[in-house]
Amino acid sequence: MTRTLPALIALMLALSACTGPPPPAQVDAFQNIYNQSSAGVPSNAPMTLGQPVAFITSENVERHIGHVRDSNEYWGKVVPTSLTNTAVIADTDPTYFSHQILAMLKRHYPTLQYVHDFREAVSTGKKGAILIDLRIKWMEPYGDRTNKVDIDAYFFDTAMNPASKLNGHAEYKVPYAAMEVKFQRTIDEAIADLESNINAYIR
Repeated sequence: MTRTLPALIALMLALSACTGPPPPAQVDAFQNIYNQSSAGVPSNAPMTLGQPVAFITSENVERHIGHVRDSNEYWGKVVPTSLTNTAVIADTDPTYFSHQILAMLKRHYPTLQYVHDFREAVSTGKKGAILIDLRIKWMEPYGDRTNKVDIDAYFFDTAMNPASKLNGHAEYKVPYAAMEVKFQRTIDEAIADLESNINAYIR
């Protein structure tokens, strides 16, 4: 019981159980960044990406990071430190996604540089841009126990118009009574799927 209890508590943290902060609502990938809907961007359209490249993250990415931070703070007040499973908390560290997606993109585009928005991209001389969006469907403890991760990458041409959308998808069904959710593994698989599409469509 001494090992099971902290794992269950940490799992509750990872999943933001109903008594904790609810997952943030998903918004359009371009919200507050680009003055149009992302729905019209063609999927899997071949293109050549100009360099140097700007790297921009969507509001959904920022909301995910804030949600996990808020959940950690909430459960940190509810659960004694001695009962916290730090390994599971580390598995859901939101900075892991940011580091891994940036590392993958830099392998393809060494000139990649983070900017806050397209105005900064233009002012700093970028000739192309990649906007990364993150959509997560968390498992339901008493329903569909599958965590699903979708990473959408929007590629912008030299005029900073969206020219192609690529997706990376992965999912993991959490077994009953499991003590971990293998979230980082799911992130890695989604990034690998996205990278295979980059290799196929972007030059």
